[in-house]
Amino acid sequence: MNFEEFCNEVVESIAGYLSEYDIEHITTETIMKNNGLEYTGVVILLKDEEVAPSIYLDYFFMLYKQGRNLDDVLSMIRSEYKRARETIKHTDFSVNKDGLEDSVFLKVINYEKNIERLKDCPYIMFHDLAVCFRYLVNLDDDGVASAIISNRDLEKWDLSVEELYNIAMDNTRKLFPPKIKKMEEVVPSIKDLIDEDTNNKRLYILTNESGVNGATSILYDDVIREFAREQESNICILPSSIHELVLICGNQEDKAYLGELVRQVNKYIVTEADYLSNNVFFYDLDEDKITI
Repeated sequence: MNFEEFCNEVVESIAGYLSEYDIEHITTETIMKNNGLEYTGVVILLKDEEVAPSIYLDYFFMLYKQGRNLDDVLSMIRSEYKRARETIKHTDFSVNKDGLEDSVFLKVINYEKNIERLKDCPYIMFHDLAVCFRYLVNLDDDGVASAIISNRDLEKWDLSVEELYNIAMDNTRKLFPPKIKKMEEVVPSIKDLIDEDTNNKRLYILTNESGVNGATSILYDDVIREFAREQESNICILPSSIHELVLICGNQEDKAYLGELVRQVNKYIVTEADYLSNNVFFYDLDEDKITI
């Protein structure tokens, strides 16, 4: 089966694996994610319920193409549906103004790759990145569940983008405190992966405590500033992905080589969904400013 046929088969067959539920209807939907990527999800709505989890089928189709038989794949979809349903039973998905101070947070994404998605959402530019606003739905060991805040939400709440940004910045620091680690703690084999010149420099990873959307930590001005002061150096900031940044003690003349390194990493290592930027950011300690 091709992907379309696989999705149709799931819609036709999955009810037989969920016979204990009173199902209203089953359908598929297309979900746009970061960098314009689209995923297909199966939505299984039960009678007398208004919210249903969307189970992405792209991953399960990959398993099918790798040789897993259809019965096994449908059984795994059943298990994922049950897990997701238990999660949403205990989750409030409403996005409301009363919860902003505890729930709104910032996320940095590539602007050019998300232009269409950003047309309906408030955002602020940060060089080649867009800083958008998310509403936290759930945060636990399984990850971060959130909803993007739309222009319609902003109008309903009678808030300006600047007001929302100030609220979100304070809350982002509380929800996702920054974390800096030495590169060799994260990638022990790093010395075998980079050239001797870069190897002689001090490399660090900047992310957050959850490790999800950690590149947003670039917005925490005092974090970069204090780090640069401790190192007594200017800092080159490499956008490793939306989840983390690489900090290298160095100067502007390092940017050309590092820019090529970033492009190669983005081309061969970083997934399209996690891509952030091909540009090297530079923090000047004397000017206390980040440029590209």
